[in-house]
Amino acid sequence: MAFVSAVTGDDSTKKFMEVLQSDFKTLSFETKKKYPQIREACDEAIEKLSLAANNPQASLYGVVNQILYPLVQGCESKDLKIIKFCLGTIQRLIAQQGIDAKGARHVVDCLYTLGQAGVLELKLLQTAALLMTTSDLVHGDTLARTMVMCMRMVTSSETRDVSTSHAAAATVRQLVALVFERALAEANGTLKVNPADVRPQTNSKAPKDMKPCAVDAYLILQDIIQLVNGDAPHWLVGISDVPKTFGLELLDTVLTDFSPVFFKIAEFRFLLKEHVCALIIRLFSPNVKYRAAFTGLHIPGATGAAGAASPGGPERPHYPVTMRLLRLVLVLVHQYHALLVTECEIFLSLTIKFLDPDKPLWQRALALEVLHKMTIQPKLLVSFCSCYDLRPHATNIFQDIVNALGAYVQSLFVASQVNTCAAAQGIPQQSGFYWKGVWLPLCVTFEPGTAKSVYLEMLDRNEAPTIQDGYGISVAYACLMEIIRSIAITVEGDEYFRLQELYAELPNESEEKEINSNKNGNHEKETKSETKEVTNNVHSENADQNSNVVEPIIEDVEDKERQLKLQLLKSSWCGLVWGLSVLAEASIGELENILRAIQTLARVSGKVGHTVGRDACISALCRAALPAQYCVPALGALPCPWRRDAAPAPDTDHRHQVVWVGTPLPQHAPASGQQQSFVMVTSRHVTAMKALLYAAQRDGDSIQQAWLPVLTTLQHLVWILGLKPSTGGSMKASRASADANAVMSTSAVMADLPALSAMLSGVFESSKNLDDVALHHLIDALCKLSNEAMELAYSNREPSLFAVAKLLETGLANMHRIEVMWRPITNHLLEVCQHPHIRMREWGVEAITYLVQAAFQYHHNNPHLVNEARERLLLEPLSELCAVRHCDVRARQLECAARLLHSRGEQLGAAWPLMMEIISAISSQHSEQLIRSAFQCAQVVAGDLLGCAGPRCLRRVLTAAAAFALQTRDLNISLTAVGLMWNISDYLYHNRDKLTAALANDAAICPEVPNHAELPPLDKLWMCLYIRLSELCTEPRAPVRRAASQTLFSCIGAHGTLLGKPAWRALLAVLFPMLEQVQKQSNIASSEKVDTGEHILIHHTRNTAQKQWAETQVLTLSGVSRVFHSRFQLLVTVGDFNRSWAALLDYITDFALRKSHEVSVAALKSFQEVVSAAGRAAEADPDSVLQKRVWSCAWTAWTRIAQAVPNTDPVPEDGKPVDTYAPSLNFLTTLVQIFPLIFQHIRPTFTGADVEKLGACLCRICSVQPAPCALDSLPAPAACAPVSLHALHAIDTVHKEALSRHLLLPALFSALTALARTGWGAARTRCLAAAAQLYQAAPPASAPAAPQLLQALHAAVKKSIADKRRQTIDTPDDTPQISTLLLQVLATGLPLAREQPDVYEEFWETLPGVLETFMFEAPGTGTDGCALALVGVIRDEILRGAPRVPARHVRAALALVRAGSLHEQPPPPQNELELREREEFARACFETLLQFSMLEDVALSGVEDEQDPLAIAALLDRFQEVISKYSSDEDNSEPLPRHQLSEISFVLKAVATLAESMQQAPRNKVDPQAWQKLIGLYPSLVSLACGGRAAAARGALREALQQFGALLAAPL
Repeated sequence: MAFVSAVTGDDSTKKFMEVLQSDFKTLSFETKKKYPQIREACDEAIEKLSLAANNPQASLYGVVNQILYPLVQGCESKDLKIIKFCLGTIQRLIAQQGIDAKGARHVVDCLYTLGQAGVLELKLLQTAALLMTTSDLVHGDTLARTMVMCMRMVTSSETRDVSTSHAAAATVRQLVALVFERALAEANGTLKVNPADVRPQTNSKAPKDMKPCAVDAYLILQDIIQLVNGDAPHWLVGISDVPKTFGLELLDTVLTDFSPVFFKIAEFRFLLKEHVCALIIRLFSPNVKYRAAFTGLHIPGATGAAGAASPGGPERPHYPVTMRLLRLVLVLVHQYHALLVTECEIFLSLTIKFLDPDKPLWQRALALEVLHKMTIQPKLLVSFCSCYDLRPHATNIFQDIVNALGAYVQSLFVASQVNTCAAAQGIPQQSGFYWKGVWLPLCVTFEPGTAKSVYLEMLDRNEAPTIQDGYGISVAYACLMEIIRSIAITVEGDEYFRLQELYAELPNESEEKEINSNKNGNHEKETKSETKEVTNNVHSENADQNSNVVEPIIEDVEDKERQLKLQLLKSSWCGLVWGLSVLAEASIGELENILRAIQTLARVSGKVGHTVGRDACISALCRAALPAQYCVPALGALPCPWRRDAAPAPDTDHRHQVVWVGTPLPQHAPASGQQQSFVMVTSRHVTAMKALLYAAQRDGDSIQQAWLPVLTTLQHLVWILGLKPSTGGSMKASRASADANAVMSTSAVMADLPALSAMLSGVFESSKNLDDVALHHLIDALCKLSNEAMELAYSNREPSLFAVAKLLETGLANMHRIEVMWRPITNHLLEVCQHPHIRMREWGVEAITYLVQAAFQYHHNNPHLVNEARERLLLEPLSELCAVRHCDVRARQLECAARLLHSRGEQLGAAWPLMMEIISAISSQHSEQLIRSAFQCAQVVAGDLLGCAGPRCLRRVLTAAAAFALQTRDLNISLTAVGLMWNISDYLYHNRDKLTAALANDAAICPEVPNHAELPPLDKLWMCLYIRLSELCTEPRAPVRRAASQTLFSCIGAHGTLLGKPAWRALLAVLFPMLEQVQKQSNIASSEKVDTGEHILIHHTRNTAQKQWAETQVLTLSGVSRVFHSRFQLLVTVGDFNRSWAALLDYITDFALRKSHEVSVAALKSFQEVVSAAGRAAEADPDSVLQKRVWSCAWTAWTRIAQAVPNTDPVPEDGKPVDTYAPSLNFLTTLVQIFPLIFQHIRPTFTGADVEKLGACLCRICSVQPAPCALDSLPAPAACAPVSLHALHAIDTVHKEALSRHLLLPALFSALTALARTGWGAARTRCLAAAAQLYQAAPPASAPAAPQLLQALHAAVKKSIADKRRQTIDTPDDTPQISTLLLQVLATGLPLAREQPDVYEEFWETLPGVLETFMFEAPGTGTDGCALALVGVIRDEILRGAPRVPARHVRAALALVRAGSLHEQPPPPQNELELREREEFARACFETLLQFSMLEDVALSGVEDEQDPLAIAALLDRFQEVISKYSSDEDNSEPLPRHQLSEISFVLKAVATLAESMQQAPRNKVDPQAWQKLIGLYPSLVSLACGGRAAAARGALREALQQFGALLAAPL
């Protein structure tokens, strides 16, 4: 408003008033001649304007009516120039809002009059429009007159051109819109009309109490309805009719632009409902009644979308009216659906009927455009569903719409209804649809959410246009797509647009965005709100927990929303899937968009929970991806919106390029005629496969139970395309597999296979974004698919590994929620691992091992997620593979275990027990390679990872090592396993403090040792180690037993200090049963040679099982003995030591008596060892009762062994040789050496009986002929001497005791003499020396033993003489030593015998025989010295001793001396020394005899020749004989024998001696005849001296001749 209420003093007002003055001046000038009244009025107006201009406070409104009058007069003139000028000035006044209400009425009246006259109609329209638009002064009748004026000009006539009519129509539209704008502003309170400006209505039919502007709008609308309906108007008086199309356009404008008026003013709603809707329904009648003959089509799920065909009525539908009616329907439905629910139902039903096949094409096209505009509005479709489909007993309008669209699509492909010439000429290279020989191009496309009508906008057309080919299917296709879009927006909201943006992006392997429509709860940020958050998967994470908090009203609203969304899908899925399936089948160039729409529908169906619709969409996608006629049973179970008629034979599809020809996947019992030898894959199938992959990847949450058909389809396609599983579960296309599976392929598809493989992998990688329920559905589907493949593989047909590989990929993608997916996946893979088909097993175990390794890698990267339960969970599948009997599975299991140990050993944690179960689960059925692989794992654990395994796993490690030691496939493994047990013991020792603390906190992990539950935990582990090793000590293989024995006792020796007394008691309970078992096995061991094969050599000492067990006996008994030796003082305090000691000695005794030199000697060594240990312990507590029992048992054991020593050879039976066994020298010496160790502790209690037993034992020992043995170093014949020497040493220990306890002497002498009888050489001599020493030490007490001693000496020398004669023993002669002993005994015993002849009677009786043997029979050099000594003893102790010896004993002694004086004694001397000794002996005997006979005053009674006791005469005759013989051989030149030389020398010396003695003897002692014979020798001596042989005896001859010097003088 330029200057309303402005005063004239304003500058702009002054300027405007100046302009008016100028205009009036011009008008005055033009009318001054012809229209003076007008000129006068103009002058007056000029004057008024001048006055107003001079008065600053004057208002323009005060003069407006006065200045308007000349203008009105000018318009009433019939001068067009003046009228035109006046209308221009009026327009200027109107534009400057210089007219009031009264002036406006004048202007309208003027315009109305001019309009009736038909003058300047365009100028009138401009003025009316200007008046209405610049002010709100026109109301009521004034407004009606204005509208009537304009509406009259709408109709064309002869005097009115079309442009004027169009301008009038535009003006009317403008004015109607202006009226309704004022009514709306008035209703909103932004416009208030001055009541003074409103004149009462003359013929108003408006309701009372309405505001002025609302009344105007109401009356206009009412009259428009009347006019369109063909009735007379009530308010616009003067109009008979208007074009129906124009009236409908006015209604369209009002209803479209001013819907708030109808919602705010009830009267308008009534008018709309009662009049407008009735008008539209009536006008629809010709369109509805019109029918054309056409066969009805099957409409899937339709219940009345298209009525039955009926004959058409006489009235045909009029395109302009129908088009405008549909526009009105569109407006009413869009903007007034809430007010006109029932009416909209009618409108929609009528619109749907327009799609019937019997309707004209233009009518169907218009209906499609209307529906298209409706379908782009999600809220509108929701309203349809909530107002109709969701309510009982109501028409399912939304369902009818969708079904009608689907039926429309189907109807277009009936060849009789369309032009099929294009199909006959070939398919054009453009987007479109081709099906059943019908080609329909896609002639128009629409952006999503937009609808651009073509035929609804042809408002200037009065005739129906020709519908473009393909337009109908293009719009119908757009409608179906928009319906899906609207449903998705309704269900998903803003999420839909985000998803669409993501879907538009190309898949990228590195893309980390979440493209799944349902976020996993772990990745979605929860927002706090008062209402429950509804997530994309239509459930809330805490819904169940918080349901009691939610307000009931909110729950009710949410439930209604869910019901509404569900109904949307229920009403639409059938028609949508059917229509889009037909379009997908027929599509050329639009397949991707169609499939994407089906994906969207499937997604939202899944989210809402409409499983039927979702499954139908999935079925459609799957069928589109599979080749024609391909039979997949899983798809047959899905809902299908079309009839499942028998499929016709496939025609050649020229629409799509064939890119691959492959073989179908084998199936169980295919239907007859459906099994194909090959199938063709076209580019369409590849596109559909990609769409299916996109759907599965992005919308996995919504697929739920439909995963099975999806995966089944993918499996078939993967098989046909020749994709094979590779590492990690992805499917790769290798050239070899592709060529083998493909009959024909193109380079394009070969290049596309990697992308398809990546997309396929992306499906399962994206499962990480699924919620837990959806993930389980996916896993369950894969398991079912795998079960089918397994069933197929049972018939030995090549199975598909798709499901197994994808289970692996799914598991890898969901490591962040292992608890959810681990068990379902691995349990099924475990079943696969047990399948007999090797390919199935290979991939089953590949999947499990790969998953386990990946899981540990994931935990390594995310240590905060690790807990004990999860650690165990990860390794359980790998552990359960132990139950699989197939070796290839076990091999892969162990490979995985090895990799885990090397890379993740420190992370196993609580899974260590399972790992040890895996490693130790070996059996005899397993191959050597398998056992080696398992053992390598055990080596890693025992070598480097014991600290990681922890205390709770040590027992299992021990068990594993023992298991490997027991296996029989590889001996080296068994031996190395025993070594591992040493490593474990070393670990236990060095980490004892740490283990003690750990085990104290968790006692449950410690194994229970039988009957020793009170042991500390660490000791229990030690006992486990010892038990395992003891069990290995009785293993059938000797090397293992040897290694185990060595390791066992090395461990005890090195680490036994850690054990407490209870543990030692438990250890003894382990060791003795082990010895017992060794004993049993040794008893039953075979003596046959062991077959070791062709390439293995074995020593003869180990070539039988018996010999090998002998080694074990040695090792075990020696080991136990070492334990007792090193821990004796401790063991004495442990438990029932007496029982343990006795048991040990029993084993020692048993083993010592074995017919094995090795075992027996080792047993005695053990005996010696434990006895020495007991001796050290006895020093600390010598008076202990326990010690007495210990030594008593030891003495008993020793005697048992000694008494059992075999000393006689068995008697042959039936002439057959008998195997004999003789103990070795080492055995015998060791046995003897043990006695002193025992005796020093049993000395006080040793009795004579014990001494006798000892002697018997030693004699038995020494009497044994030792067997040659590698353990002995002496030759067998001389081997007895060392035994006897040791026996003598043993006797010597008793000797000392016997000196203090004379009661032992008799038994001791018996033992010594018996030992001497059985001894050899020096040993025998030493025994006799010991006896002699003992006799010398206690002569009185030993008197009874003196004869026994003499006899022993006598026997010894006799044996020595016999041995010397036989020359069987090449040893030094011991006769001198024995003779010396005899001299010692005689030196001690003869004085006592003289004093006590009665006591020594036996001694005297024995002595002559002994002396005779020693004097005359003892051979060898040096024995004559002893004989000389004996002669001296006889002379000094017997002949001269005092008191005198009884005569009979003296005679016996003299007889010996007489016999010795004779030179000739056998055997002849062997050498000069012996000759000289014999001469000296004879000379001594001769001298003694002479001294005793001639010089001594000895009275002998009973001598045979008292006159010549020495037989001197006979002796001299003998001398004469010898000398004569010697002299008679003088002429012989040969040298004399040595004995003759010796003899002559002796004779000459004897002559000299005899001569000397006879001279010194009393005269009465010498027979005179003896003197004569002595003198008679002189000539012979002289002759001898003169002979040639005198030189040999010159010295003796000289001495003899010198003795004759005294005889030359006569005696006095």
